Amino acid sequence: MNIQDIYQRTIKFAAQKHTDCNQTIPGTNLPYIVHLSNVAMEIFIAAEKTKNFDIELAIQVSLLHDILEDTEVTFDELENEFGKKVAIGVLALTKEK
Repeated sequence: MNIQDIYQRTIKFAAQKHTDCNQTIPGTNLPYIVHLSNVAMEIFIAAEKTKNFDIELAIQVSLLHDILEDTEVTFDELENEFGKKVAIGVLALTKEK
């Protein structure tokens, strides 16, 4: 799968899950996916300047980084959808409740 397909698959999943719980960017009416896509853009910029950068992993984790703490998605669901490596990466960025 190419990076564009990975991005599209991941952002659609994240957008739907954050929309399902009516999440917006705090202090605005903007859908939460705007924040996630901005984080992903930072990853694309970092990837251009970094040797041996795992862009596929980083993009998926950036788009999903708040999904465990802000939605009903479980670690197991995330692992089933995106694999163990991505799920562990997201978990590492998840704030403890």
